[in-house]
Amino acid sequence: MRCSDNSRLKRQRGFTMIEVMTAAMILSGMVIGIGSGWVVADREVTHLITKQKAIFMANAEMERLTTLYGTTSFGSSGPASTTGYTETAAFPSTRLIYPTDLSAYLSGGQDYTVNTVGTFTNAGSDFQVWVQSNTPSSLNRAYVWIDQDHNIMGRISWTTSNITPSACTVGGDGCPCLAPSGVGSANCKMLTFYMEYPYHMVSNSPVAESNLRTITLSTIVGRHL
Repeated sequence: MRCSDNSRLKRQRGFTMIEVMTAAMILSGMVIGIGSGWVVADREVTHLITKQKAIFMANAEMERLTTLYGTTSFGSSGPASTTGYTETAAFPSTRLIYPTDLSAYLSGGQDYTVNTVGTFTNAGSDFQVWVQSNTPSSLNRAYVWIDQDHNIMGRISWTTSNITPSACTVGGDGCPCLAPSGVGSANCKMLTFYMEYPYHMVSNSPVAESNLRTITLSTIVGRHL
């Protein structure tokens, strides 16, 4: 009878402390791994959403520039020349940005640029261009909101270069461009647009993240009838 009782006790033995601890460690490792994977996936999704919004804003600004160059005298004296861009060595250090006042080129005197002196505010439209004034003015910078709700801005600028008619012949038209005044012929221009992001507002001033990205777009612009 004693032997039978011992056998029954052996069969009913539960988990030892070592087994419980081992199982807990394995389970903890699985939870941590799943959690880390979720954090990485969430971060990547956030980056992709921000990139899509940056591309949307870059295309919108390219449309505005194309309209200004194509229908007004903006191409002659409108853009402001700025320098000192050193964040990405592969891109030009001297670029063009919007002036602090665009009313002379827009119908009805309407203007979508906002001139700021040193600091910014979070107010205003998502589609306004914030021109940060500096001394000297060649260090001015222009920014747009990419995602105002999440405090993400992009810095915009562009370069232009004259191109010959043969470089953009389409259907034999030779790329006819007028002078910016609208009178007489002139060279068309290749416009290369830069959108650098993300910038975050810190103490009312835009500060670049360490992983600064750049979107570049190119098109042909010129005054047309």
